[in-house]
Amino acid sequence: MMIKEFNFAKKNIHIRLREENQKTINVLPLLKDPFEFAGDYNVDHIIRFGDVFEGLIGEYHNQFGAWQKNKLPKQNIIILEYYYSEAKIIMNKINILAHKLIANPDKYDDKELCKEYYLLASAGYKLLREKQKRFFPDFYTDSYVSLERAGLVSTRLALGLNKDAKILNEVRVVTKRTHLKDESETNLSVTIKWRNKNKLKKLILNKNIELNDFVNPASGASGSAFIIATIINKIKPSMVLHRSVALTRQGSLFIGKTFKSLGIKTIFYSLGECDSLNNMYYLIGSRSVGDAGRALRHFLPKWYKK
Repeated sequence: MMIKEFNFAKKNIHIRLREENQKTINVLPLLKDPFEFAGDYNVDHIIRFGDVFEGLIGEYHNQFGAWQKNKLPKQNIIILEYYYSEAKIIMNKINILAHKLIANPDKYDDKELCKEYYLLASAGYKLLREKQKRFFPDFYTDSYVSLERAGLVSTRLALGLNKDAKILNEVRVVTKRTHLKDESETNLSVTIKWRNKNKLKKLILNKNIELNDFVNPASGASGSAFIIATIINKIKPSMVLHRSVALTRQGSLFIGKTFKSLGIKTIFYSLGECDSLNNMYYLIGSRSVGDAGRALRHFLPKWYKK
């Protein structure tokens, strides 16, 4: 297995690459807790970030710049709950559901409760779709990147499509945050598995891509791992629109500055925002969303295979 250094956010991080004679990398022997890992054991890349995202934990205290609502549009950050009461109502309802799921994880198996979560997500993405021309009249999308699992559902909701729709210009990527054996709990690594390698160059290189996920970004680790993987594979996009139901203040400011340093323009377009992350990099407080991937797994396309 080859290891390559990459400068990200002014720190050297490590990327594990497969050898030429390897089809994939087996991540299983490297995992701190294999039973907690919900991804594929055979992956294309392992991005080891170390403590890069540790400063995002907790409540946001302007460590990446002041969060001033009237100046956010100039930073390419649009959050609909600042403009429309409908967005705030949807976010409040998602928060109420999320706390039920967090308090009793067995409810992630309650399909009716999760259907309510899905319908709120659908309403949120519909509002994002309807209001986009006001904020980004000239933006166009060459391709859609779906981070599995929740990203598959999110992309179809974002486009107003049937949940089982197949999208020709969709790039499917399996990204999983995890902890390796010798890492502290607040260090992050992310595995990358490409679904459709033959389409990557055509759909990503120098393109305007739309990165869909329910929370995008929280820490931004998954999206960052995807971008780093495009750079090392020489298929870097020119622009990324992050479309989501929720994002974090610290995540969007941190990722915006970091991607800019990598030569990528970044836009954030979200229904709502959160300013607090726990030690596991999940949203907390009045804008909690729980585990979106777990809630939305009931609505994955019928053709989806893990």
